[in-house]
Amino acid sequence: MTPRKLHGRTTGRRLEGGGRPGSRSMPAPRGPRSRPGLAAAAVLAVLTTAACAPQPGEENLKASFAAQIEAVATVTSFARAGDELTFTEVREGDSGVAWRVTIDSVALEPRPDEAVPFQGNVVSSWYADGELIEPIGSIYTLPEAFFDAGLAQDCWALWNAEQATWGW
Repeated sequence: MTPRKLHGRTTGRRLEGGGRPGSRSMPAPRGPRSRPGLAAAAVLAVLTTAACAPQPGEENLKASFAAQIEAVATVTSFARAGDELTFTEVREGDSGVAWRVTIDSVALEPRPDEAVPFQGNVVSSWYADGELIEPIGSIYTLPEAFFDAGLAQDCWALWNAEQATWGW
């Protein structure tokens, strides 16, 4: 390609229209096709947003389990230190029960449903005033307020892909 003079400057680009004598040079069309940087920025923004969206994982399952306990109306003085949760449950006419819950294990299982693609299982040990509360066979012996919140020694939650949260 032979450099051409354009407004007194030499350029390596050929003029539109072939740059032949008598041809008219037209400005380059403007629009999304002529701005590859703008299109790339839009794609990058979509990918960044998707990458920043929370994904189902063991840590956010544990955090959701802890938040579910803390949200129980009778729970006060909630604290979390790693996989150990401590709180007081205030019962009517009672001074309260000191609870310690230890998260023993968590597991994520894929599901065929795109809306709820994962089930998160949490196995935990619950201690009331220092005493281990064990299920009797398949009967869990925790207070009703915890069951109403979807909690037990062996419980599960479903990952809501649209809301990017665990549902109990």
